[in-house]
Amino acid sequence: SAGWRTFFTCLELPHAALEEVRLSENNVKDDDMAYLARSLHANNRKLVTLNLGDCPFITAVGWTALSNILCNTSSAATIHSSNHTLRSLGNPSVPCDLDDLLLLNSCGDEKSVSREKILRYHFKHDKTNMEEFVDMELTILHYAISWVGRNDNGRTLLYGLLRRLPL
Repeated sequence: SAGWRTFFTCLELPHAALEEVRLSENNVKDDDMAYLARSLHANNRKLVTLNLGDCPFITAVGWTALSNILCNTSSAATIHSSNHTLRSLGNPSVPCDLDDLLLLNSCGDEKSVSREKILRYHFKHDKTNMEEFVDMELTILHYAISWVGRNDNGRTLLYGLLRRLPL
């Protein structure tokens, strides 16, 4: 709806400092959630609580839109640039994966949360695509390599990266 889109645009402003927004019992729907997600991704790093209450019109489509801004798993860089501040949706029917991301956001500062998300969703089960590091921005490359701890064999990511380089 046009009203929600206008309101959500305010969340994109650089000086937007809202830490809590209450939208419960306001008939928020999936298309509104998609627009909200775009607005939160565009700029907002202040919002901690988005109280949706019981919103029966939000389906898996709407929840997925929010989940993707909390942790876009398409690359380590997109995970790093995901939202790490939103901690609560005030809705008991939030899907488990989204609830896990909100809980993770509650566990520490943004840097630590970003690190944990990268470790959990990108460098899992030692199936890392080392090619990703080739195109990674230098501003986050050193973080990504240093964040990754040891695997089950006691070896670091750097060891694995060097081992895979052609001789």
